[in-house]
Amino acid sequence: MKKTFLYWIFQIFFGCIRFLWHCILSLKYGGKGKVVSPATKPLLLKSATQLAREIRNGKIKSEEVVQAYIERILEVEPYINATGERCFEDALTKAREVDSLVVSGNHSKEFLLKEKPLLGVPFSVKHQFMVKDLPCTSGCKLFENLIAVRDAPAVAMMKKAGAILITTTNIPELTTDLETNNELYGRTKNPYDANRTSGGTSGGEAALIAAGGSVLGLGTDSLGSVRIPAHFTGIFSHKPTRDLVSNEGCFPPESPDKPPKLPKPDIYKIVSTGPMCRYAEDLVISMRILSFNNGIKTNFDKQVDFRKIKVRYLKEIRSPGVPPVHKDIANALKKAVYYLENHYNITAEEVKMPLLYDAMRCIMGTLHRYVKNPKETLLGSKDSDFNEKKDFLKSFIGKSVLNFTNLAILNFSFISEWYMHDKVSYYEKMSEDWSTEFNKLLDENTVLLMPTSPVIAPYHSESTLLIPIVCYSGIFNITGLPVTHCPMGLTKKGLPYGIQIVGRANNDALTIACAIELEKAFGGWKSPGEL
Repeated sequence: MKKTFLYWIFQIFFGCIRFLWHCILSLKYGGKGKVVSPATKPLLLKSATQLAREIRNGKIKSEEVVQAYIERILEVEPYINATGERCFEDALTKAREVDSLVVSGNHSKEFLLKEKPLLGVPFSVKHQFMVKDLPCTSGCKLFENLIAVRDAPAVAMMKKAGAILITTTNIPELTTDLETNNELYGRTKNPYDANRTSGGTSGGEAALIAAGGSVLGLGTDSLGSVRIPAHFTGIFSHKPTRDLVSNEGCFPPESPDKPPKLPKPDIYKIVSTGPMCRYAEDLVISMRILSFNNGIKTNFDKQVDFRKIKVRYLKEIRSPGVPPVHKDIANALKKAVYYLENHYNITAEEVKMPLLYDAMRCIMGTLHRYVKNPKETLLGSKDSDFNEKKDFLKSFIGKSVLNFTNLAILNFSFISEWYMHDKVSYYEKMSEDWSTEFNKLLDENTVLLMPTSPVIAPYHSESTLLIPIVCYSGIFNITGLPVTHCPMGLTKKGLPYGIQIVGRANNDALTIACAIELEKAFGGWKSPGEL
């Protein structure tokens, strides 16, 4: 009874604050912002899988594809500001080399399919990834001259598969915000409404793909960082099972100009590298490439008989400070469940998980446990000459190097550490209980459908009061389970929304197969401006 009373007190209090802030921002922006024009070139409306097949077969030229995406990037960038470091000339050079290789006939189509499954296809990567010889700044002025000396393993695997890097994409400064904005590259905007955020921390990647400026990209997911931006921008994304894909070679926590850290930073325990795309089938080919060297056998091409699949669904997480689920998202969940039930003659089961009540504090407690030294994690070295206290004082006169969020983390993280110290064992036990509960709920033939986020893409600066929404996504970073985000439509205002599909550990192929099925039923990605 007491818990219920306190829950509603929290909900009313935070709900009123969020409502007032939303009204203020509505007045500030004055309604809907600019919308990116739809992509019309046929080459921009083909999946990466289809593009690779046609390039291999000599039906289209890689140079034509790369040029089409360069032109689209230049067209949409004034609206969304999503790119970081562009490498157009190098991409065109590599595309011409691909075309020469195909024309030469030195390799069979079967060989190219096996060894270079993404031959000639352009891709983009989140600026947090190290790309050899490109700046790797993490959107921070402290590191504006930092050049990566190696490729992140995931980037290297995409290149080995024949994909051509066309650009890196924008991120929040030091990847610590729900909104993509920094002093080096500026603010990224949502292609469906420039007054709205594309989310973080893979916000640039999501915005560029959704706008048709990239067909396939890489992001990292720590508390929903590939899923929440995908939800806000209407694309597909996948957070793999823990350790299925290498998440090394990212800054932070590693230094781009130094050898890899050994042992791996603890924060990698809740970080996953995953693909982002407009077409669900591209999750299959990209995950097959990214998970190739991990020693875990996962058959991403396996045919799924949905008549034998068990469907569970969770309507909401009741936790203090977490907003209620938007009606369009709730309806999307119902429609997905109804479709699977009626199309395959199965009966879905609703589940309620009261043990997620304290999810947000457990997630933050786990984060603090893995980030014992915020300065070392964010800035790469505990011996850095940077003085966070002086820079915090400079922020009051607009002269600071870091933004306020990072200065607050560096200067006041000890408060959270002090608060969480006596609760470490409590939250460790809670996360273990989550794992036990999900293991009981999920087996090799079961998926769990639930909201990715309870809210639609908010206005810029509105996400400051929406941090608790990460409990919907962050619980699966703690448990390490695979999750696929699936777009489900657009609101009356033309804003995207979707749901996430959760599976048992190492059962990534099933969640992706379910996303492909729902794409067939509900259309998947819809171009900006399309109602």
